[in-house]
Amino acid sequence: MKRANLRIFLMLGLFAILAMGSVHAQTRKEMTANIPFSFNVGDKSFPAGEYNVTRLNPESDKAVIAIKSEDGRLSRIVLTMPVQATRTQESARLVFNHYGDDYYLAQVWTPADDTGLQLLQSKSEQKIARRQAERKPEQKSIALNIRRK
Repeated sequence: MKRANLRIFLMLGLFAILAMGSVHAQTRKEMTANIPFSFNVGDKSFPAGEYNVTRLNPESDKAVIAIKSEDGRLSRIVLTMPVQATRTQESARLVFNHYGDDYYLAQVWTPADDTGLQLLQSKSEQKIARRQAERKPEQKSIALNIRRK
């Protein structure tokens, strides 16, 4: 009898854990962007095109984002740090650092929030930034469309 009760208890616990995960997955925001230029995320290059951007751990202050091409062939998962804005953002957007012909994803912003996600500079971006130390990179913003999953 004790074994049967233990099994029932374990099954109910497992069901509760799966149900909570399902609720979190349903409220996760997936954002899409049509990026008209080739760009880099970390040291990985991506061609121009349609991309999905998803924050994988919204409850954590150490945010991880996934960037994946619409066809699923290219993807990258990166750790980000919070960055504070001077005012609340009105729209979702990606911000790229632009050095000559090179674009590097630098920030991800969501609407109605004054905290964004800052990507760490890759070694290749640091190298370019050092070469152009006398001037700051231009920044280019691309709109993100949000859809709830």
